[in-house]
Amino acid sequence: MDGQPAEVSQGFASPVSQVTADKGIRVAGYFLDVLPTLLVLFVAWIPIIGLMLAGLFLVPYWLLRDVTGASLGKLLLGLKVVDRDGQPATAGARILRNLPIALGPMCMLIPILGYILAGPVAGIAILVEAIMLLSQGERLGDRLAKTTVIRK
Repeated sequence: MDGQPAEVSQGFASPVSQVTADKGIRVAGYFLDVLPTLLVLFVAWIPIIGLMLAGLFLVPYWLLRDVTGASLGKLLLGLKVVDRDGQPATAGARILRNLPIALGPMCMLIPILGYILAGPVAGIAILVEAIMLLSQGERLGDRLAKTTVIRK
């Protein structure tokens, strides 16, 4: 699937301009997306309320990061999210594809218990996403939302 034209539902190859992004560039885009998260996590050091405040910022960040068609990392690397048929993905699909990686920040919103749950839940979600991307060429979120990432 890396570097191959995205297929449309009728079985025909999409235009050459819609070549799926390879795994390496997608991983690089994800690391660029993580950078703002690292800044927000400093707030989490404030006892009890800090983790919840960080969660209030991180849940919408991770859910909505692709809502315009590309996250910060994707914009910088010339990528965008589309439906599997090559058409622009709906806003709902772009949010749904990010639900698995927003689970960890969602746990941060739970008072006290969030300190116990957020790290393991986020770690498992990221691990599953990474394994699927590297082994199958698509994330769990892409499967859920029936989306793919292409080079512009």
